[in-house]
Amino acid sequence: MARIGTYNLQVGEKEVPLDIYKERRASVRISIGKKSLILRVPSMVPHDMLQQHIDWAQKWIAKQLHKNPTILDRFILKVYEDGDLIHITDKTYQLRIREEHRKTNSGEVLDDTLLLKLSRGLTPDQKQTVISKLIRRLVAIDRTPDVSERILQLNDQYFQKPIKDVKLKYNTSNWGSCSSSSNINISTRLLLAPREVQDYVFIHELAHLEEMNHSPRFWKIVSDVMPDYMEKEEWLKKNGHLCRL
Repeated sequence: MARIGTYNLQVGEKEVPLDIYKERRASVRISIGKKSLILRVPSMVPHDMLQQHIDWAQKWIAKQLHKNPTILDRFILKVYEDGDLIHITDKTYQLRIREEHRKTNSGEVLDDTLLLKLSRGLTPDQKQTVISKLIRRLVAIDRTPDVSERILQLNDQYFQKPIKDVKLKYNTSNWGSCSSSSNINISTRLLLAPREVQDYVFIHELAHLEEMNHSPRFWKIVSDVMPDYMEKEEWLKKNGHLCRL
């Protein structure tokens, strides 16, 4: 696989990044990645045909945007300012940002305050990237005990299976995971979802302690505990893109 480069597509009033890759493949494929659209073309495609594929990608994303106007929100950089309030489940944090003469960036949780200490001289984009990473890290540290307690409650109530560890980390590829060694990982993004949706993901991962695949038996375990779990799945599909830190 070889990356050709990044292009900016103008779709209405939005500018959409497009990463193009050449691969050993027979057809053209487009997908929506974490930070850009991804266009995969055959490695032997002539250079003069590349623009045709880019034009096709532009029309494709325009159609998708018409169906779902929020589909490109994931590409918009979230901007934080000093004094912002950040709502996480049942807790509200106030963000305090200090720029100092320092080489490193750090942060700490002080009751309901997220105090960030940033190095002076960061570009606006660098600053927002650093702020986001620090917020995710601090929220994970602060909320892990509550998430762990809730998962253990649900486990005691419905599963009674041994759990080795519960961890919170920022993950965009899934909402949670359960390893064969009984470690449960939850994405901090989930903390921006309603409580009942969080419980669904917790139950989903706990069910993997009994069944590690997504077989009919697995879904029977989930539905026995939460009969309306499909409503929670639908909420995540429709609103998951809004769960960003």
